[in-house]
Amino acid sequence: MAKILVTGATGCLGSELVRQLADQGHEVLAQGRDRALGAKFTGENIRFLAQDLTMPLNPQLLAGVDIVHHCAALSSAWGKAEIFQAINVSATHQLLTAARQAGVSRFVFASSPSIYANGSHRENIAEDAVLPEQFSSHYARTKYEAEKLVLTADDITGMRTIALRPRAIYGHGDRSLMPRLLAAIARGKVPMIDGGNSLIDITHVSDAARAMILAGEAREIGGEVFNITSGKAFSFTQLLDHICALKQQNPRRINLSYSTAMLIARGLEMTHRLIMPSREPV
Repeated sequence: MAKILVTGATGCLGSELVRQLADQGHEVLAQGRDRALGAKFTGENIRFLAQDLTMPLNPQLLAGVDIVHHCAALSSAWGKAEIFQAINVSATHQLLTAARQAGVSRFVFASSPSIYANGSHRENIAEDAVLPEQFSSHYARTKYEAEKLVLTADDITGMRTIALRPRAIYGHGDRSLMPRLLAAIARGKVPMIDGGNSLIDITHVSDAARAMILAGEAREIGGEVFNITSGKAFSFTQLLDHICALKQQNPRRINLSYSTAMLIARGLEMTHRLIMPSREPV
């Protein structure tokens, strides 16, 4: 069994990774910033270490670690560029350097397929697909910058690195995807942009975690990136219908053209930047 560090262990993907790895009998070091959330980790082969990855690293973080699963990130559609840069890029660079010095053999990075978004429909995208000249968000841009650092750090005689791009993770611990949709349903009004026909590919957190574990075990592969997906896309309408049936709710559906939705979004973002920049627009 290996000693494995999971960063971002209090997040959706990180917490599932910790659970699966511990169930397999590995010694798991779970990193997070919140000690209160870290208290949920129990088990003789799990230890929580409170550490802000943007600060100097505790030497205990990588001592004797064989594999690093780097899930920690600022995952949001809203926020300041410098904060995304510090958490997603600078912290990754520091962790990579420390992992190499500590003799870590395998570094698996949770990247993001949000880097593909260019304002048009994109289906069956390969890992080498052309990326947009300008990324859709600070999150997408900084995740791609971090991914490049990880893949460049691959060393066939030392630490092997690999990156995965799991698509739209949902499940226990999700604080980004489904909560936003559930909040709209609870408000009683759900915008149906262009009729709700946009395709959405979602991945359950258990599958994303399993993919991370397999990447950590694939010793012969390094310096590569892989898309991770459920393999089935739903229209927004299909997804909404399914969730409303489960929740036994029937919110009002408001049809909006793409151009109208973008106009409203720009107005909301401008207002928030001026009046309440720390709060994400609806």
